[in-house]
Amino acid sequence: MKPLISSDLHARSERERSAPKLMFFGDPHGNFDLVIAAVERLQPEAIVLLGDIQACRPLHVELRPIMDLTEIWFIPGNHDTDSDADYDNLWGSELATRNLHGRIVEIAGFKVAGLGGIFRSKIWDPRRPMDEAAFQSSDAMRRTMKSHERWRDGISRKHRSSIFPDEYQRLLRSGPADILVTHEAPTAHPHGWKVIDELAEKLGVELAVHGHHHQNIDYVGEGLMTTATPFRAFGVEMGSHLTWPRDEPGPGGPSQDVLDLATQVFGAAAQAWLDKPHERLDGQTPATLAVEGGADRVRSMLIAIQHGGVV
Repeated sequence: MKPLISSDLHARSERERSAPKLMFFGDPHGNFDLVIAAVERLQPEAIVLLGDIQACRPLHVELRPIMDLTEIWFIPGNHDTDSDADYDNLWGSELATRNLHGRIVEIAGFKVAGLGGIFRSKIWDPRRPMDEAAFQSSDAMRRTMKSHERWRDGISRKHRSSIFPDEYQRLLRSGPADILVTHEAPTAHPHGWKVIDELAEKLGVELAVHGHHHQNIDYVGEGLMTTATPFRAFGVEMGSHLTWPRDEPGPGGPSQDVLDLATQVFGAAAQAWLDKPHERLDGQTPATLAVEGGADRVRSMLIAIQHGGVV
């Protein structure tokens, strides 16, 4: 039997699955090629970028090829205030109103809550009581600053991607929601935060998705969270995506996103790589491992290869 080429892989997976409602994309850091390719192929109802956008041009210009194909939403990350250009190409874009930070919006039939940015101890260390925070709000911080210390008559650019207690509390009171998207991670991650867990539980979400740490993580699937946890949590790697409702393997092979990523990395040789036993997988094929619960490990291997690693 001849090896499947890229279009064959896509045709098979398309027959086995319907288009996803939502797709969550890991931190783009200025590279939108994979976002555009995935949306053109799968045509989800909506997408959410999980922070660290860092568009080199206004975001609506970068994503113009898919503007008519899907709804585009985002939360900011800490690097989106690294420079004036990072800031302006996001908040000066025609898509600036699609910022989910601090609010809940119905998207593709789900109520999606967003908390962008990161915790910075100069503002608020969430390991300490909230009333001990240096500043409860960005306005409170601004009032302490002299005019020459302000950026565009407000707080510094850097701290426009900091999480303030009043933003967190406002979101906490805004529930319920179905999905929580954050840049920061929950406590199951070594660098995660308990207040993210508490926010997810208070809002009553079934799914929590984050970026920031550049890792594909299924916290329940990898045993980092128990099935008794009231929500399912995932981390999403830069250059990768998560579909929701969760993309499960079809009877013929790995899930859609694994097939897509293999095609992006290997092109016509994708199926051959998926079907070849690998020594780092104890002799299993990547395709078998992906079907039997190891899809995140296969994705990590593919991303490593894509970025020049040796696997």
